[in-house]
Amino acid sequence: MNVPNMVTLSRLVLTVPVFLAIEARSWKLALLFFVLGAFSDYLDGFLARKLNQVTNTGKVIDQIVDKVFVNSTLIALIPLIPAWLVAFIVARDTVVSAVRILAASKGTIVQANVYGKVKTVVQMALIVVVLFFRSLSISFVVAEVILIYLCAFFTMLSAIVYLYQNRKALGG
Repeated sequence: MNVPNMVTLSRLVLTVPVFLAIEARSWKLALLFFVLGAFSDYLDGFLARKLNQVTNTGKVIDQIVDKVFVNSTLIALIPLIPAWLVAFIVARDTVVSAVRILAASKGTIVQANVYGKVKTVVQMALIVVVLFFRSLSISFVVAEVILIYLCAFFTMLSAIVYLYQNRKALGG
């Protein structure tokens, strides 16, 4: 296993302490673990490119680990993050994963595109904002509401783009 993939798997491991810290309402600790995991999402891609270790395995596990890490955190943050948004994100990720599985069955690896990356960044920003303000025992509703609707927008946009770009895998 190469270094970038080990970094990716470290993010998967960080899912547990993030979730447990949120459940314990230990906001600062949850924020610390989540920021480390979010940084690893940048770091694994950077290292893969820099060390010339980009692999199909890495492309696939990075996307799966992102979903587990972010979606688990979002679930733990219900009701601070609305359940409708979390359900929408999980549904989108399930549909996109199904498209990836269909494409893989035809020999094609579907990589993340810029819309999916923006979606992930906005989701992570929402989580960081919620955890940050909770760690200070304050609420900044305006920022949270803006990020909630930006998440919804980019979740929908990225789903539409993925479905369109991979319509051949869907038989269209």
